[in-house]
Amino acid sequence: MTPAPGSFLWLLANDLRLNWRRFAGMLGPTVNAWSSAARRDTGPWLILAVAILVSHLLAWPVAVAIRDVADEALKGAASNGVLLAGIGFSIFTWMIAQSLFGAMRALYDRGDLDLLMGSPLPATRIFAAKASAIVASTTGSIAVLALPLVDMLALTGQARWLGVYPVLAALGMLAGALALLIAIGLFFALGARRARLVLQLTGAAIGGGFVLAAQVVMLLPAATQARVLAWVADATADGTLLARLSRTIAAAITGDVASILLMLAAGLLAFAAAVAVLSEHFAKASLEAAGATTTKARPASARTRRFRSGPAASLRRKEWRLLMRDPGLFAQISLQIIYTIPLVLVLVKSGSLPIGVAVAPSLVVIVAQVAASLAWITVSGEDAPELIAASPVTPGAVDRAKLTAIAAPVLGLLALPVVLLAMVAPAAAVAAFFLASGASLSTALLNLWHPMPGNRRGMLRRHSQSKLLALIEHIIAVLWAVATVLVLLGTVWFVAPILLALGVLAAATPGGRPFIAWMASRRPGAQKPVKTPPVEA
Repeated sequence: MTPAPGSFLWLLANDLRLNWRRFAGMLGPTVNAWSSAARRDTGPWLILAVAILVSHLLAWPVAVAIRDVADEALKGAASNGVLLAGIGFSIFTWMIAQSLFGAMRALYDRGDLDLLMGSPLPATRIFAAKASAIVASTTGSIAVLALPLVDMLALTGQARWLGVYPVLAALGMLAGALALLIAIGLFFALGARRARLVLQLTGAAIGGGFVLAAQVVMLLPAATQARVLAWVADATADGTLLARLSRTIAAAITGDVASILLMLAAGLLAFAAAVAVLSEHFAKASLEAAGATTTKARPASARTRRFRSGPAASLRRKEWRLLMRDPGLFAQISLQIIYTIPLVLVLVKSGSLPIGVAVAPSLVVIVAQVAASLAWITVSGEDAPELIAASPVTPGAVDRAKLTAIAAPVLGLLALPVVLLAMVAPAAAVAAFFLASGASLSTALLNLWHPMPGNRRGMLRRHSQSKLLALIEHIIAVLWAVATVLVLLGTVWFVAPILLALGVLAAATPGGRPFIAWMASRRPGAQKPVKTPPVEA
């Protein structure tokens, strides 16, 4: 039965359909490989069904292995309760981050918002539908990871774990309400332009903050760790608010009906209050966000003065200006860095490796990946390729300008960790600087030689276009990291992975040509003139 046009369910179905299309777009290369149009329509559903089936099959041996531990958790041991509450809080922070990204898309990626706001529909109904779609998308992103294990635990005779279903729904509503409050509050406090950048960075920080905080605590000296753990114990002692919240979350996860109902009531109440209070503010924010992309014309003298600096400087300035205008890119790159830090912290904490050997290779890999992402943005994500191709500038000059435009933010990213590393391991800092520079140049050249045109906002999905190119990129980054380790170990064999990385890079030049031949083809006058067919009278 189709909902009545203009109703809440009708609007919600539309928003969910848009979310589904966004998900299907991520599977574009896979779905487009199917032969018929009918299969392209059903392809995402089949892929999702297969993924769900495979995830359940993989979760079955895990559920069998942890069955005894899960049974102890159901008995309500205090230590297990704290662990379950910690898992609940970490999921909650991830949901807040995802909801912040969803709220930002609703405000800035206009879509159908202009049409809806211009219709006679009440703003509260429109906002309620979009907020519900944000909650559904956020909850679904966690559910696909957590629920296969829950289902398999239920099949082992521990059906009380099915309480995770309503707990995720309650946490999703609470996270959605809090994220919408943060997003709209920041919007009016900072303005449309600044709020977008702050929202992206806030979401990235919240998403990885809980995991990073736990890792940082593990790196602290033993005495400091003891004080932190004592503070946590005092905060979760009987009678405190945090203790009651922890017990409620742990009990709801393990199937306690009263706790589940309490969490659902809290989630529904918070979500309803957010919709009622923020709907009018959302309507005002959407109108302001619609004009956030307009820019004031600059004086003609300023434009002339900038172009006199030369084509290379103009191209670099253009790339930097575009990067500054798209704060979402900074958030995506920040996510790449944030989710790599825990691995570095684990290596440092283990104590099995010197701090330089643990940090320097990781820094090389991070910088190489960031350089590859920036190269993809400047080359494959170019918004005006025809304009640049038709300009009186040689392809080699364009390539050099883009590479130097990439170099500035990469060096800025590399500077602070190298300085900090130099305080404890000077030799490692020097090795990290030079080898990270080589790795970043290698991955940038790879993306320069093999562009994969796409939207700049799809940077995180760029590897879906070519799995082979992604594999080569990772191999090159890892080889430079291995070379860093060998340098710090004091062996001359560090030359081997560097030569191997350069060999892989040389083999990946366009058409398999050597690097020198490719550079020669980019010099002025090296391009063959394009022959145009004669015009018939």
